[in-house]
Parts: sequence; structure tokens; C-alpha cells
Amino acid sequence: MAFRHILFPVDFSDRSELVRPLVKALAQECNARLTLMHVVQIPTGWYGGVDGGYPILFDLPQMEAAALKELRTFLDESLVTGTVASVGDPAVEISRYAAANHVDLIMMPTHGYGKFRNLLLGSVTAKVLHDARCAVWTAAHTEDPAVTKHLELKNIMAAIDLSDGSVDLIRHYAELANDFEATLRLVHALPDSGADVRYGLDPQFRLFVAETTRKRIAEMQAQAGTSFDVCLEEGSVSKVVCAAALHHEADLVFLGRDTIRGPFGQLRTNAYSIIRDSPCPVLSV
Repeated sequence: MAFRHILFPVDFSDRSELVRPLVKALAQECNARLTLMHVVQIPTGWYGGVDGGYPILFDLPQMEAAALKELRTFLDESLVTGTVASVGDPAVEISRYAAANHVDLIMMPTHGYGKFRNLLLGSVTAKVLHDARCAVWTAAHTEDPAVTKHLELKNIMAAIDLSDGSVDLIRHYAELANDFEATLRLVHALPDSGADVRYGLDPQFRLFVAETTRKRIAEMQAQAGTSFDVCLEEGSVSKVVCAAALHHEADLVFLGRDTIRGPFGQLRTNAYSIIRDSPCPVLSV
């Protein structure tokens, strides 16, 4: 399950520069091929008005050549196995390249702007998370100097729901943690008693829910052949996952990709907030 080909999309922003040590560390840990990619995006408004007057002309081959030249010096040359530049929508080009070139991990920081959920991550990151068929690593707080303490993957927190697909997900988590030689813990959010009057009025029902959940997770672990410690707390999914990651000094949070794309699953509507708020990078698989 180790990653063999990592794609690092680079936009030459401060965040891209700050994430370089983490990309380098993971590529070396996995002994993986590392490809750097830059997508030249031409805003549609630059092509001219609705009447087509006064279009701005671009020397696209020259822009791609300049990007390739800069990519070659962006990271240690001995570590990079390939560089590529293209023109188009960044998210589309990134996902397309990953699918066509057997990329099994995309590593990219987020750019969080705006008040809507997808913009809190940046539209490119949100699109890649939705469209890419491989694992995606991302970090929302790369400007924090403390992010470099996550270079060594010692502790990993894995978010799970109670769906049937979580059994295979736990197996996948276990294999990745074994590859990284890291300690893995599972985390699940119980319904918030403060948000639902049923739980606040009936403590016995709250205990019943917690015990039922523990039994269900134990059954899933038995099917997966694992016995990881489990963190169960009441509250919103993102807050519980992020608090557990902070408490256990996690270096990475695992998140199931199918729960992002699928029509059901407790993590689906919380995936973006988990990535945005996590104190450490998040790997969605």
C-alpha cells in the first residue's frame, strides 16, 4: 500500500514553499517517484470582453517553459524525478495527469478564502479532493512554523463512521500505518447531547448509544483484523476529530475518500471542515 508516485502541484506561492519539507520527507519515507507540476491558468476575463474586442495575447509555450525552469530549482534536484507544466483549469489538469500517470498520492497545501465550504479550502483543493481517484494529502496551516514537527509520522489519527465500508477502510488505514511504522488510533464522534434534546434528557440513552457504538466498532475491527485504541467523544465530527488529533499529538489524520464522494456517511458533510481545522496534515484515501 506504500505510495510509489507522488504528484506535488506547485503554484509558487508561500504555501507551496512552506510545504516542501513535508513533501520531501514523505517522498523519502516511501522511496517514491516525485513529480512537480505547475498549471498555467488564464482567467477567462483576460481573453477580452463579450464582444471579443481587445483580447490579451499570451505566449503560452514561453509561459510553460518558464514554469518548467522554475520547477527544476524548486526542490532538491536529486529528489525530483519529473517536472510537468500545462495550461488549463488547475484542478482538472492535476486530476487528469494523476489518472494518466499512475499517481497514487497528490500532495498540496490549501488556500482558504471566502465564507462557503469549498472556498474555505480553496476551489482547486476542493475539486481535486472530489475528482481525483488517488489519495490526497493536504494541510491547511502550512504558515504555522510548528507544521515541521509532523515530518516524522509517529502518531496517526484515523476518522471512521459506522458504515459497512469502514471495515475495508480500517484495513487500509492499518496497512498505511504499518508502512509508516506509526501508532494508529481510531476516532469517532458520538451525537452531541447539547444539540439533541433526547440525549440531554435521558442519560441512560446516551450511555446506550456510546456502548452500542463501541460494540459496533469492535465488530468492525474484528472483521478488519485490528485492535486499535478508539477515541469516542460527543460533539461535531470535525471538532471531535481535530481535538483527538491535538490531544494525541497526531502527525497525520486519515480520512476516507469514499465518505467525501458517497451519498451517505457521517463524514461526508464534515470532510472539508476536518481538513480545514486539523492541527496536522490530512491524508484522504
